[in-house]
Amino acid sequence: MKKFFEKHDLVKMVLITILFTLVLTWLIPSGTYQAGSVSGAMTRTGIADLFLGGMMSVSFFLQQIVYIVLVGAFYGVMTKMDGYKKMVENIAKKIKGKEIPFLVLTSLLITVFTSVSTNIFVVLIFVPFIINVIQKLKLDNMIAFATTFGSILIGVLGATYGTEGLLSFVSYLNYYTATTIKTEIAVRAGILLLAIVLFNFFNITHAKKLLSKKSDKEETNEALFVVEESTKKNVKVWPIGIGFIILFILMILGYVDWEANFNLSIFTEFHEWLIGLEIGEHAIISYLLGANAAAFGSWQLYHISIFMGLILLISAFIYRINFDSLIDGIYDGVKKIMKPIGIIVLVYIIFVFMYWSPIVPSIVNWISGETFNPFLSSIAAMVSSFFHVDFGYTGYVLGNLFATYDGDTFNIAYLIYTTINGFVGMFAPTSVVLMAGLSYCDISYKKWFQYVWKFLVGMLICLLVIFALVTYL
Repeated sequence: MKKFFEKHDLVKMVLITILFTLVLTWLIPSGTYQAGSVSGAMTRTGIADLFLGGMMSVSFFLQQIVYIVLVGAFYGVMTKMDGYKKMVENIAKKIKGKEIPFLVLTSLLITVFTSVSTNIFVVLIFVPFIINVIQKLKLDNMIAFATTFGSILIGVLGATYGTEGLLSFVSYLNYYTATTIKTEIAVRAGILLLAIVLFNFFNITHAKKLLSKKSDKEETNEALFVVEESTKKNVKVWPIGIGFIILFILMILGYVDWEANFNLSIFTEFHEWLIGLEIGEHAIISYLLGANAAAFGSWQLYHISIFMGLILLISAFIYRINFDSLIDGIYDGVKKIMKPIGIIVLVYIIFVFMYWSPIVPSIVNWISGETFNPFLSSIAAMVSSFFHVDFGYTGYVLGNLFATYDGDTFNIAYLIYTTINGFVGMFAPTSVVLMAGLSYCDISYKKWFQYVWKFLVGMLICLLVIFALVTYL
């Protein structure tokens, strides 16, 4: 068994999970909640369904997959530009000797933004850049992964005003009972702070061990898009730097719901004014922007992809990347990102199976029992988070269960499910960000689990204590 998992262990883990899920559809009836009980029948998944599931997984999550492909293409070209190489080198030189503050600040920014962002995938636009800097600091893959992908996962665990999964979860619950994303927001913010402190404690401890080692031997880093040394001395860094600053500003403005969460309507009002501008009888700005243009705070992934493409083309022009080299860079970047994409497609197959055969309501009903119990609910939430992949789907299939809870119980159940969803994402092979990130950084599942298990145990104990306190006090 140990030898079996030596190579391509991530793919094998997901394939085993797919097979396990498929078998469960033959053993557990699909269910829907009706008037406090579950009714349903067996909806077994067969061989033909298995192959169709792969196609449907691409169909369901096409926007996310295309976006990640575009990020790969973007960095396939960027890592060949001397301006980008020099920028990474300069930043690494300035950080040298201040690695710990850099790691903490970077992790904090990613975590907090993920917690309030309407889309967790948008953060991936800066992940290769941050990893490139960490590579130049001679820190290992695990630090690179934990600081970037790991921090995204912590942001999901402590989601406050953001993540598309939580927004979708709330939207579906509203079909059954009134709720808002601000339910138990103070407790969830406290959990976010606790998770940040605990996770960074272990991350910093590991980083300090690496920095204390006195060795001239550099670790071979197999993470994607490694940046080579710049061959030119007099390279202008500011054009590429401005491009990244613009992307950062657009990410903040575009993917935080300013109006719903913070009562700031200025961006919506500006957008309405802008597209309403007319020359004669023609709304020229509206024509130019297109029908799918949106105000800041309500952007989809394709919105920032447009600017990512523009910045790439402008940078290629400034740094004299000819058209053939541009195409070669795009091709190389897309080729490199295909392994994480393959992992993502496989993970999404599990969601498709759960969509066709919703067995989780039956499992949750068996676990939860007739009387609300925070510990049993935590186990039920782990099961649903493990299989559903997309947290919004949990609200869709379990909405009637939440409708059976009264005010306080509903709030606690809401807290448990939203928090446990992020917790499970830290270790489950059905976690898209986790598995794709491990693939990107060339880290085995076993190595990650060995790294994170202490955090998981400590965090789980803290969560169970919090759930017990809010339930029984």
